Amino acid sequence: MHKSLSTAVGHACQNDDDDDGFNDSAEPYVRTDPLDACPDGTSDDAWPLDINNDGLITATGDVVNFRGRIGAVPGDPNWWQRLDLNMDNFITVAGDALKYRGKVGQTCT
Repeated sequence: MHKSLSTAVGHACQNDDDDDGFNDSAEPYVRTDPLDACPDGTSDDAWPLDINNDGLITATGDVVNFRGRIGAVPGDPNWWQRLDLNMDNFITVAGDALKYRGKVGQTCT
């Protein structure tokens, strides 16, 4: 379970300041806030695995976003940077979609 941070304060020696499971350097790439672990309606909504920003990781709400996008690369019409969770410029099952393994059903509070 991830909790929203009421005050965004980074930790110089920590690689995941909001403890959402994504390295601080990855979050700006996937367009989320490295200091905010839950969606809050802002333009840089947090928690990279919660693609639809509803506070819940589900197969139908979040993982289905990969349907039709597997194999897409920057410049392709189906490319969506937020889905490139491992930042390798390819949207794949092994590199990106499998990051949902063990996370489906988790909620943000």
